[in-house]
Amino acid sequence: MWRAGRIGAAELLTQLVLGGVLLFLGLQGLFALTALDARLAREFFGPSERELLRRRIEELSLSRAAVVGAVDAERRRIERDLHDGVQQRLVALAVLIGRARRSGGRDPERAAGLLGQAHREAQEVLAELREVAWRVYPSALDSLGLEEALGGVAQRCALPLRIAYEVTGPLPRPVETAAYFVVSEAVTNAAKHSAASAVSVRVAGAPGGPLTVRVEDDGRGGADPAGGGLTGLRGRVAALDGVLRIDSPLGGPTTIVAELPCV
Repeated sequence: MWRAGRIGAAELLTQLVLGGVLLFLGLQGLFALTALDARLAREFFGPSERELLRRRIEELSLSRAAVVGAVDAERRRIERDLHDGVQQRLVALAVLIGRARRSGGRDPERAAGLLGQAHREAQEVLAELREVAWRVYPSALDSLGLEEALGGVAQRCALPLRIAYEVTGPLPRPVETAAYFVVSEAVTNAAKHSAASAVSVRVAGAPGGPLTVRVEDDGRGGADPAGGGLTGLRGRVAALDGVLRIDSPLGGPTTIVAELPCV
């Protein structure tokens, strides 16, 4: 009887092992069928590789066109600022200096007053030229990095601007440039159009992950995502395969978030 019980236990163990193997094979077969069904569904019902490639080419063409359009619009704005602002100030400066020269011998006191006015005009011209140069490309971005360049935005901002810079590790140069212009354009728009009393900026990122740029103001909201400035920013971000989100309900606040991949 003991021998029969031992044989029965061995047969039971064999059946359990065999059942486990069959169960494993059955599950593997189910997984394989599921993967095959998914692949067949993608091939017959989803876009083909050619279609995906075509879509990608279209996306890149659109983003390239958007960047070209944004750069063109910025160039026209700079030309307008130089013509209507700096050029007019330089003309006024030349007139003041000419008047001071003519008055020098006859009325020294009036000539001194005109020279003082010309000096103030020259300082304002220099400030405006620096502003235009920063809009073209900030030299601090090359020499000091993104954090210091954003500090320059804070110094020139007409509103109280708080910046939190939480980036660990170096950033690709195109990402730094895009992040700078997102902050600069968003802050400029807030100062000009939102009637805000303060702006906050947070730039965060870690190695291997995207760089997130968040700009928020406490203004009246209603920013138009299809406006020229924001459309240009969207194109600049899309050119790096990034995403720009704009939330600006009437009454505010306005929040602009850009996510820029760092690969």
